[in-house]
Amino acid sequence: MRAVRIHEFGLDVPMRIDDLEDAKPGPGELLVRLGAAGVNPSDVATRSGKSHHSRHMTPPYIPGLEAAGTVIGWGEGVEGFKEGQRVFGRCLGGSYAELVRLHAPVAAELPDAYSFEEGAGITLPLRTAWNALVIKAKAGPGETVLVQGGAGGVGMAAIQLARRLGCRVLTTVSSDEKAEFCRSLGADETINYREENFVSRCLEATGGRGVDVIIEPSATDNFDKDLDAICVDGRIVIMGPGLGKGPEAAFRVPSVMTKDARIFGVTGVNLARKMPEVVPRFMPFLREGTFKIHVDRAFPLAEANAAHELMQSAQFLGKLVIVP
Repeated sequence: MRAVRIHEFGLDVPMRIDDLEDAKPGPGELLVRLGAAGVNPSDVATRSGKSHHSRHMTPPYIPGLEAAGTVIGWGEGVEGFKEGQRVFGRCLGGSYAELVRLHAPVAAELPDAYSFEEGAGITLPLRTAWNALVIKAKAGPGETVLVQGGAGGVGMAAIQLARRLGCRVLTTVSSDEKAEFCRSLGADETINYREENFVSRCLEATGGRGVDVIIEPSATDNFDKDLDAICVDGRIVIMGPGLGKGPEAAFRVPSVMTKDARIFGVTGVNLARKMPEVVPRFMPFLREGTFKIHVDRAFPLAEANAAHELMQSAQFLGKLVIVP
């Protein structure tokens, strides 16, 4: 099989296409012929060698955490799937390859309403948004949620999920195009962070009270200001420092105290054990076919480096995927 591999850490070192022995499923694994693989900021951050995830990877390795495709086999202990079935899920051993292994307990049938490209953009964005809003923040009807960076993959999922939970949704964007995109997903208000102070807008939108929940993927830049934007007993869910950002964020301790703020961190590693319970809960949402997964661009395996370059630029809407 052909696969993209990272032979050396560093974003200045190109990934390469290698011919490898075909992947084989182990116990509890599905073997899937790739339809599409999701490209995520964590793929780029890990490849840089500077992420906390990097220490768990040893080059050469195949990047990629999520995929959609067609079942062609399975390992010991797997039940409930059939050959030729369209599925999506979390990838084991890297998804930038013609054949991929999915973790069967958290894989699911891909509803007919979604293409493979769309299916490749479901797993990480929706499970991360669910973890942040439902499990951690426990967002509920009537609350106001600020989604930082709403035009990205997780932002796209978080806007829609927050609306489904009955929340009012504000989101930050960097352009008019991204603002229009977020409104199409259900955002009530958009804030161009390059032109406006998001704290002031949040306070204005809530009559000075502050928002109830903030979904924060760029804590290095925003965490201290988030504390000014939340209400008393507000919740901030931190999903990362921001792509290409350092690992530290400075904040005022009194601001945490005076707001009785609750700060949550989320990571897919810790969520993995909960996923067998989580997937059945969001599947009805998907079967309705109303959840939107916008794929900005699909790259062939040979253009994986270009996909990472576009990811770093942030000049896209929704998801980027790789196809065989």
